Amino acid sequence: MKRYILETVVFFCGGVVMAYEIIGARMLGPFVGTSITVWTSIIGVILLSLSAGYYLGGKLADKYPDHSTLSLIIFSSGIIIVLATLTRKLIIQGILNTTSNLEMASLLSSLILFSIPAILLGMVSPYAAKLKIEDINKSGATAGYLYALSTIGSITGTFMAGFVLIPTFAISTNLYLIALILFLCSGLLLLTRRFTTKKI
Repeated sequence: MKRYILETVVFFCGGVVMAYEIIGARMLGPFVGTSITVWTSIIGVILLSLSAGYYLGGKLADKYPDHSTLSLIIFSSGIIIVLATLTRKLIIQGILNTTSNLEMASLLSSLILFSIPAILLGMVSPYAAKLKIEDINKSGATAGYLYALSTIGSITGTFMAGFVLIPTFAISTNLYLIALILFLCSGLLLLTRRFTTKKI
């Protein structure tokens, strides 16, 4: 089981990204609607943030290639999602009090609520690839395998959010649930580090 912890973490983090994106539309909906403008803001911000996360994750993994740092990254993303859950109404309403332009309001709300968690979660796959690669001759296959797992996780998260979570639970409950998944992933990585340390 220990052998597949990185794969498990990559899968669930990929799922959380898409679940957070879809639930995000419900977060903004009561304030700015669910028009194509809102979806464009959410998708654009998350894609931009993931790109930044891929880059930063690769750079950081080269400097600090250990499970505890990756665990901290994932834990931090969960904390920020919890904070976003608690403050989302104040943030969005505050933005609407400063601008009546719904396009600008949806973009600013997306930046504040979604960018940092998406950057942190974007760091997971390149970081995991660095930790997983044992043979440089198979580095391409390893990276491709982990990114494929992340994408499969994203597909799973999309269907789970749209078909199960949103119809069943309140927005806050869903957000706390995905934060809990991130905390569990963070804990799994710490257990991996502890087992490895004992083995050495």
